Amino acid sequence: MRKFISIIFSILVLLPLILSSACVTQSSTSQSNPQDVGISQISPNAGSQYISFDAAQQNLLAYQPASSGGPAPLKTVYFVHGTDVNESGYAASWIFGVNISDRAELLAYGEGGWITIPWNLPLDSEEINFDEVVLPDRLFSQNHAVILGTLSQTPERRELDLKQGLYTLTITSGSTVRILVFSAITGELIP
Repeated sequence: MRKFISIIFSILVLLPLILSSACVTQSSTSQSNPQDVGISQISPNAGSQYISFDAAQQNLLAYQPASSGGPAPLKTVYFVHGTDVNESGYAASWIFGVNISDRAELLAYGEGGWITIPWNLPLDSEEINFDEVVLPDRLFSQNHAVILGTLSQTPERRELDLKQGLYTLTITSGSTVRILVFSAITGELIP
């Protein structure tokens, strides 16, 4: 029993020493690096470039698969997913569920350009006619109070889906999840 008490005591004495003995250097006054702020919390959106839906859609129209040597093939869009959507309706990336030359694919457009994800399942929703839907930036400005609600101290993450004439916005804040559904044609909240 005595040996056990001495081991616990040694650990308790050494633990603060171990934790406080991290390598620390003092920054030189001759260096002028405005980003040298020491240890800081990284936000989930740090370094990400938000992309408007309109920009992603225009790039989708011009997208050519690597195997295609001619003009851009006809693409039919069946669903859209925006990841980490900000207060303005811009996303960190946009994912389009498309049929290209009778082949289903997921095309993800983000800061680094296009990523193609083969999709072996049929896209079982109706085709999206972008001339008839409200764009996400307008949806967010039109429903700003409903979407942002009361700002909490916990950061929110928003995911936006467009499928079968509906926008579904999933807002996660800590352990709380809110789901809002809007008409894609009018942008109005569906209770």
